[in-house]
Amino acid sequence: LNWDNPEVEAAMHDVLRFWLNRGVDGFRIDVIYKIAKDPELRDNEPGRRHDEDWPTIHGRLRGIRRVIDEYDDRMIVGEVYLLDLHRVVEYINTGDQLHLAHNFVFFHLPWRAAAFRASVQEFTELAKHSAWPAWFLENHDHSRVATRYAADAASGQRRARVAAMLVCSLRGTPFLYYGQELGLPDAEIPPDRVVDVDGRDPERAPMPWRPPSRAGPGAGFTTVEPWLPVVADAECLSVESQQRDPASMLAFVRRLVHLRSHEPALQSGSQRLLGAAPDIFCFERELDQRFLVALNFSSRRVPLALADDVRGPAVLELSTNPGREHGTVDLTDLVLDPDEGMILRQRT
Repeated sequence: LNWDNPEVEAAMHDVLRFWLNRGVDGFRIDVIYKIAKDPELRDNEPGRRHDEDWPTIHGRLRGIRRVIDEYDDRMIVGEVYLLDLHRVVEYINTGDQLHLAHNFVFFHLPWRAAAFRASVQEFTELAKHSAWPAWFLENHDHSRVATRYAADAASGQRRARVAAMLVCSLRGTPFLYYGQELGLPDAEIPPDRVVDVDGRDPERAPMPWRPPSRAGPGAGFTTVEPWLPVVADAECLSVESQQRDPASMLAFVRRLVHLRSHEPALQSGSQRLLGAAPDIFCFERELDQRFLVALNFSSRRVPLALADDVRGPAVLELSTNPGREHGTVDLTDLVLDPDEGMILRQRT
């Protein structure tokens, strides 16, 4: 579509109104940064793309936002696949473009506490107060957390829990991809079952609702052969199987989302990054109540080793380790298990 043509732009605005009039809450706009291109259609050159993220994008977005703002309580989130936080933040900093922008710089970080801490800090420094973050670590185009960040199968499952806790406890809006709440790994796709020419089938396998031994190869997603095979561990990772297990990933994510939805501090509270052991990413969220989030990015036991200004007892509200006993703990000598995340309620 030629967005430089005013008639095309007006027609696209009417498409938005068509759906807004039918009550949709908003739009997730794919590759939004590509609707503005060099009008002279010149070739890309080193350090400068001419086929995306052209300066006219911000005027285009303001036009879209004006349409959205004609309606109450609607929002737009854009896929801004730019690996430069300065440019990503430009899409949300003015308050009259996107409400949210998917942060692919965060998505592509290595599994290291220091990397995540630095990226969150950089976003905080670049973003104005009205710019609200959007956090995610899985989507339909890339390997799933349980596979991408796994040192082995066991660590992959543990880190999938840490990743969910991270995106659901940071200041901002979390996005969870279907199957992430089950800890799904990538599916194994035989050569004769490949569908996507770009190799994205492993993270797009069907959702396993029921064990295949009871529901057949469609695992409750369909009663016939699905277009892609389900994951190899669908028998134990299916929704039905995990609903029966209080220690499952699904049970953990439900507790995590429940805690977030009932604690204003975890929704809109302030955020302060804390000094801790090198392998631990630690921060506080506060609004009336104060919570401490500690995430161990290593597969070994690590003492929390908080900075001197954070001491004393706290109540462990949630751990990624289902075997961890909840209750009052002493922050001074707290040790995190391998690949463990914790949310603790502090005294205010």
